[in-house]
Amino acid sequence: MKCAVLGSPVAHSKSPQLHLAGYAFLGLDWSYERHELAKNALSSFVSKLDNTWAGLSLTMPLKEEALDLADDVDPLARRVGGANTLVREGERWRAFNTDVLGFTQIFKKQTRLGSVSILGGGATARAALAALEPFDVQVSVYLRSAHRIASIEKAFGEGSGRLIIKDWKERADSLVDSFLISTTPDGASDDLAEVSDASSVARPEIFVDALYGNWPTPLARALSGRGCEVLSGKTLLVYQAVEQIRLMTHLDFDQQRMESLLFGAVEK
Repeated sequence: MKCAVLGSPVAHSKSPQLHLAGYAFLGLDWSYERHELAKNALSSFVSKLDNTWAGLSLTMPLKEEALDLADDVDPLARRVGGANTLVREGERWRAFNTDVLGFTQIFKKQTRLGSVSILGGGATARAALAALEPFDVQVSVYLRSAHRIASIEKAFGEGSGRLIIKDWKERADSLVDSFLISTTPDGASDDLAEVSDASSVARPEIFVDALYGNWPTPLARALSGRGCEVLSGKTLLVYQAVEQIRLMTHLDFDQQRMESLLFGAVEK
């Protein structure tokens, strides 16, 4: 069977080594490829796949259009407004969002979340919001585009008194919260590195950056230098990949053993 990661850019993606390690652990002789795919190209690509294809991992800019392509959409993916996983079942494609479960794993391992700031409002940010809902925390979201407001509120729950929408020009305020998450494209939050270096500015206790290609990012480097615990996107990548492998193979396995294996594979 075949699987692949699709999006743009994907040349840096470590998903192939993760999935291949997982397949080997499960005794499966499956393949996993990378395909550079621009916006609005997903439907054409999928229409050409035969029944040897089991599943697809999706990254920017395909997560939202995957919802329109899928025959069935998992309620969580519908609520978040984006799917990072397509699974073939017979002649039908099902859409899921495993980023929510990935963020949930990260949050569960924290003894105290405190107040949270999220940079960005795309599908990854909305997945983080959905994962935060069971926790009693206040969340500030800094948006670069006002049109994201409705989808952000839907992901976290309309009428939530714990959600604060803020303009992107106020993003320096995010550094005072104890938990900071960046879901922006490469370079979009680099200017905060200089702000965080100012001795008078508070710093978060934990910083999670969804990026991992050009690592460390300037902001990750600056915050790490000030004693902040920094997690790269590799952590999220591993946790969400474990669930993707479960969905694509339809097999059950030892969660902790698979996580340990994939954390080893992502560093190779």
